[in-house]
Amino acid sequence: MLSVTTENGIDLPKTCKRSLRSLCKKIYCGENIDQNRAVDLIFCAEDTIKRLNRDYRKKDGVTDVLSFRFEDIDYLGEIYVCVKRADEQRKEYGLTQEEELQRLFVHGLIHLLGFDHETEEERMIMERCEKKYIDFEKE
Repeated sequence: MLSVTTENGIDLPKTCKRSLRSLCKKIYCGENIDQNRAVDLIFCAEDTIKRLNRDYRKKDGVTDVLSFRFEDIDYLGEIYVCVKRADEQRKEYGLTQEEELQRLFVHGLIHLLGFDHETEEERMIMERCEKKYIDFEKE
């Protein structure tokens, strides 16, 4: 189901992989995804995500998360998360590192399911789907 890897030199909280796998199971069940369809989650550095963003999206800059959907019956796709960018964003949102990594994972996985946010309507639909699985809004 979920394979989690990190580039050299990237450390994650000890509970992070376990919580991400649990979250993945919850989404697979909620969205009726075949449990045998694999997804790779790669935590990477800024240079990696910038290169991927430039090569595949023709955007020359660092982003927080990229998803690459595969049209394969056994393989859903790849999600790349920039850990440094996530750490910067978590401070803006008032989240822990683990919460922000979970938020970005859910966002990436929802993209793999075919959701997007190019229009305001698409963004609202995608956000509703994401909030079924995580909602870290602080009161």
